[in-house]
Amino acid sequence: MSPNSRSLPQVRGREPQLAQISANLRSVTSARRSKVLLLEAAPGAGKTRLLREAVGIAGRNGFTVVDGASAGPDAAPGAAPAPVGTRPHPPGAAEGGCHDPGASSAIETARAWLRDDAERVRAIVALDDLHLAGLPALTALCDLIVALSARPILWLLAFAPDGDAAPYEPVKSCLRELRGRLPVEPVRELGPLSGDALTRLVADCTGAVPGPALLALAESVNSTPRTVIELVRGLVEDGDICVVDGTSRLQPGSPGSAPAGAGVCTPALVPKRFSALVQKDLRSLSGPTMKALRLAAVLGSPFAPEDLSAMLGEAPVGLLTAVDEAVNRGLLVCGEHDLAFRGEPIWRVLLDSVPPPVCALLRRQAAEMLLSRPDGVERAALQLVHIAQPGDVAELRIIAEGSQRLLAADPSTAASLATRCMELLPPGQPERVRLAKTAVEAFTRVGDLDRAISLAKDTIDGAARLPAPWPAALAGDIAALRASMSTALLLLGNARMARRAAADALAAQKGGVQHSGAVITHLAASYLTGDSTAVERARKIRGAPDRHPPAVRVGAMTVHAFDQWCDGRVGDAVGSLRQAVALDHGSEEVQPFDPRWFLAFALTRTDEYEEAEAVVQSAAPTAAAGAGTLAAALPAVLRAPLHLAQGRLDEAEEAARVGVGMDGPYVPMLAPQAWLVLARVALRRGAFTQAGDYLKILDKDFPQRDASSPWRAPRLLLKAQSAEAQADSRAAMEVLAEIWAQAGALRELVLDDPAAAAWCVRCALAADMPDIAQLVVDTTEHLRTHNRRVPSVLAVALHARALAEGDADAVARAGRLHRNPWAQAAAAEDHAGLLLDHGDHERAIGELDRAMSAYGTLGGERDAARVRARLRRLGVRRRHWTHAKRPVSGWESLTKTERMVAELVAGGLTNQQAARRLFISPHTVGFHLRQIYRKLGIRSRTALIRFRA
Repeated sequence: MSPNSRSLPQVRGREPQLAQISANLRSVTSARRSKVLLLEAAPGAGKTRLLREAVGIAGRNGFTVVDGASAGPDAAPGAAPAPVGTRPHPPGAAEGGCHDPGASSAIETARAWLRDDAERVRAIVALDDLHLAGLPALTALCDLIVALSARPILWLLAFAPDGDAAPYEPVKSCLRELRGRLPVEPVRELGPLSGDALTRLVADCTGAVPGPALLALAESVNSTPRTVIELVRGLVEDGDICVVDGTSRLQPGSPGSAPAGAGVCTPALVPKRFSALVQKDLRSLSGPTMKALRLAAVLGSPFAPEDLSAMLGEAPVGLLTAVDEAVNRGLLVCGEHDLAFRGEPIWRVLLDSVPPPVCALLRRQAAEMLLSRPDGVERAALQLVHIAQPGDVAELRIIAEGSQRLLAADPSTAASLATRCMELLPPGQPERVRLAKTAVEAFTRVGDLDRAISLAKDTIDGAARLPAPWPAALAGDIAALRASMSTALLLLGNARMARRAAADALAAQKGGVQHSGAVITHLAASYLTGDSTAVERARKIRGAPDRHPPAVRVGAMTVHAFDQWCDGRVGDAVGSLRQAVALDHGSEEVQPFDPRWFLAFALTRTDEYEEAEAVVQSAAPTAAAGAGTLAAALPAVLRAPLHLAQGRLDEAEEAARVGVGMDGPYVPMLAPQAWLVLARVALRRGAFTQAGDYLKILDKDFPQRDASSPWRAPRLLLKAQSAEAQADSRAAMEVLAEIWAQAGALRELVLDDPAAAAWCVRCALAADMPDIAQLVVDTTEHLRTHNRRVPSVLAVALHARALAEGDADAVARAGRLHRNPWAQAAAAEDHAGLLLDHGDHERAIGELDRAMSAYGTLGGERDAARVRARLRRLGVRRRHWTHAKRPVSGWESLTKTERMVAELVAGGLTNQQAARRLFISPHTVGFHLRQIYRKLGIRSRTALIRFRA
């Protein structure tokens, strides 16, 4: 809790109202006539706080303030009392606060001052709680406003709406007198806070940004800001809130700290303070509404109206009054076909209001009712899982069947049902293996791969201790469980263990029908670990389509496409993947080798961006795509390289961060691609330290154990490009030494990035290694020969050969053939270099300008700096600074160039070394360093290193 948490919170979420008041202050000033603003709001909505802010704005803008705002029930809890009395404040002195000694007396005091004041000064008159004033005082106020209508006065009149204890009719009568005699305008409604405004209000009360569970509690009572403030400050006083890593959270171990969903479709417990606040509000509900809500809480959220009607034993028409009241009170929200509680905390309070023995009876009644429905097994299972006991055979069977049916639509709930059912079965029961398979598949779908693998291993080990001989069904279930485990292992990126588990599953089913998942995983894992027989097995499967199910044939076609790609037959590989996608009509099981994934990557690398985007959009629906599943994370990891290829660095970085699991579940098997995107984005921005950090993570978490790894060549290419940027071309060539020795590896490197081949030729020539340049040219020519209908390959081959041969016209043609914007920019720069060699400076400068502009547009700051340096050497200077609104101090205050300088110097480079990498002078580096020291409040390189760390 911050030291100032008891002070008046800042106004949140009322920007439109304040803007409206400010506009009317300007209007009064320009028209020199009065205007009336009517502020109608329920107690606690913040009308008094808004009046305080309004008079403050007016005072700071030269208005004399006559205030009668209350510090009573509508003021924020903990606010300091203001001086008593309604009195004028001179301009600029309106922030001492307001107090309400009585609505009628406030009106009289304001009337006396304005009547005696002969000066025609600009003024704002703020009067609160006018619904509490008597009719004579209101009539006098109305007469005064009309009498002074020719003076520049903004009248800000606040009152509570009809329905409160105080009479409302005198206020309405007064307002009727004003309308038509001078401008009258209502202030925009003070509704409940939402989104960022609510988050900031909770942060004001706790001193830190709220965590999800705390914010959910605040949202559940968000009828007025005052209610939220009372709740959060109460939780702070009760010790239910702590601040961890800059986030205010519910205290570990407190009732509300359990994550939502810790049980099976049951909301987390809530703190006593919150429960008491909600129960107080619930007591004002009618008896029938309260009964309906408690039954609805047992049914769950969302719930079907027909289920509630059946539980109540009433016709649907009997629900109308109760549902209307609950919706109007903000307890329920209506969906298209169902109803739901507004928030899980509200649901929890109502559920807790049902005594446990009664709740158990109601759940059993609900389950019996639901079993007669078409989708009743799943919903009945969600009721019985809370009350089933060991030995309840019939109920456990329903729970097991429900978990299986929910596997595709709701894998998280399916896993909870299956694991709970396993807990209720005694050790040694064969049914545990079948339940474990369901749970393993469910955990795999939600991305909890480690738990899936651990559960599978424990279950298999437990089954191994059962006395022999095993029933045939049990042996088949264990084989199926091994197949599911092999899928999880492959998605985890452990191809060797996946291959072994799949082989064990296939061996157990030898002579019988083999599990499709085991066949696919074994085939894919074998290929990824360098098993040369995998391609032949894939060929045999493709050659006997009638003997294999579609899913196995799709897997074989995908492996075949991989082999075609590695052999340099790019067009054929893309064609095979398209055929595989056309054959794949989706599967209920998790697919560890989905052809859509690899088709999206292949299309991106061949610059077919539109088709790649279409494939990405179709990839997620092949599995459960709900929030928190692997399928939900797939589009990001597929789009990251696509955004990068199109030159959208910010979007590429954002997608790649999702792809490596920074924001939830991810697919570890594909994560290396996302790390490579992050490293490449950092390198293109000139953030060498950051790029190096990403590559270190890649090496640590995803070591290259096999020469056939699909990410090996692009990883080495990035390391070489980093070495070239930080050292020289010869260092880059040394990094790629193992690539030159393998034709397949060089083909993969060239195909990874349309600009890679020209970069290799450029570096080889700069390092005086013409044999390497020729090797790259020969490789691109081989690709061109086998891919005459793939425009991107033709452009790459033409660019590489033209650069090696010094053919300026051919390089220009290659630039026109490239679709990749990075390759286009590189071709313009290469063309300029060759034009300079031929003495054509004028055209070279034009090409350099085009390259610099392209790099700058793409966010390639280091590339743009390099081209700018070449232009300077030609006597041409181009302005490159841009204005951006930044803080005055701290890391965020640094410009992009200053950040690059800071990173290089913090990495131990001298000014001269940093200057060479950024293509600027050491003097300029020194200038930037002085700015960096000033903005960060430090004085030395050592302090900069510590700050950056």
